Amino acid sequence: QRNSIYRMAAHHSIRIAVGGGDTDKPLSLQKRLRLLQDHMTLSGAKILDCGCGAGAYLLAFLELGADAYGIEYSVDKVSQYQSRGLHTDRVNQGDLEKIHYPSNTFDLALLNEVLEHVPDDGRALSEIFRVLKPGGYLALFSPNRLYPFETHGITLRCCRLKLPPCFPFIPYVPLAIGRRLFDFHARNYFGQDLCRLLDQAGFQVRYRTWLWQTFENISGQQPAIIRWLRPIFRGIANCLERCPGLRRFGVSQVLLCQKP
Repeated sequence: QRNSIYRMAAHHSIRIAVGGGDTDKPLSLQKRLRLLQDHMTLSGAKILDCGCGAGAYLLAFLELGADAYGIEYSVDKVSQYQSRGLHTDRVNQGDLEKIHYPSNTFDLALLNEVLEHVPDDGRALSEIFRVLKPGGYLALFSPNRLYPFETHGITLRCCRLKLPPCFPFIPYVPLAIGRRLFDFHARNYFGQDLCRLLDQAGFQVRYRTWLWQTFENISGQQPAIIRWLRPIFRGIANCLERCPGLRRFGVSQVLLCQKP
């Protein structure tokens, strides 16, 4: 989903790139699907994958018996999906701020590390609310600003130096200061900010949790030392994910939200 087009973000008024990396690495995909299966029935559900990338999650939904469709902003990613030659009519290029499906169409919408890349996040949530059936769910995976690393990286404005995703404590810098110092590559949300956006769009949050990293180099910028020590880091992350207090500092927050 990488794209060179830059637009002004409505939320926090920061400039972001339309796009991002895919989370379809095997361990991450399995963990996120398992979480969804623990809380809802996917078989037979009509699902819209919002920002579906090259379609790995969509294909997984189809294997589980769902009636799944995808919308993707990047033409390149849509082409990658079409090149698979599987269910080619189920993914369309489009904009989450102007979803082409009719109102009250889907049982479940997935926003998997996508909202932070959409220029107007509030408008995108309102559009997803519109296309969901009454009682339908939105499964939202999004960056957690309590996690001490900015996983998308940033650029220093003073010298145009790009800092890697492993640079610590950037999320803890107040935005009023951060906007003066950095160019952000994506948004990063505190939980209360995300809940407020969802409430404004009409959603009711039914379940919330946090996920820690799988260290599969989703960003493509993983330092060599982390690659060498991946099994150790994964073991630590899995333990922290199960700790009631420390789990809140995971890399992603997960919210299951319902349209009344």
